[in-house]
Amino acid sequence: MKIDNINKQILFILQKDARITFKEIATELKRSETTIRDRIKAMERAGIIQGYTALIDKTALGLNFFAMILANPVSSSELDIITEKIKKIKNVLRVYQISGNKRLAIFMVAPSYKELKEIIRLQLIPIGLKDEEIVTVLEADREFISPLEIP
Repeated sequence: MKIDNINKQILFILQKDARITFKEIATELKRSETTIRDRIKAMERAGIIQGYTALIDKTALGLNFFAMILANPVSSSELDIITEKIKKIKNVLRVYQISGNKRLAIFMVAPSYKELKEIIRLQLIPIGLKDEEIVTVLEADREFISPLEIP
């Protein structure tokens, strides 16, 4: 699918506010509402727009400890399988396969450090992780600071 300037503008607007209406986007871009709707639906079908989500204040829900866990799989050949298992563990926000000494970066939240350690001990290690390193996130204003600028 071709991502032209209009599609780039639509994506930029949606990243700032995914709840904006087709009509509001059409007005801002001086296009018809039908054009905007058709373009958004086409980008959804093409997998460019993969979904819409709410940003939640985790501390307001009692999830006060935010950390990145760096770890390695026990078996390198199991990396993809382990990554899929990690996605199903509660309070996992994101998981990345990375390069370097550690092969996985897992972003998680928990009510406390103690409870995070329990999740690691009872859920992460049993699926095949080793060499865990917990990196505490001290402050995070928002999960996404600004929309992507598409080249």
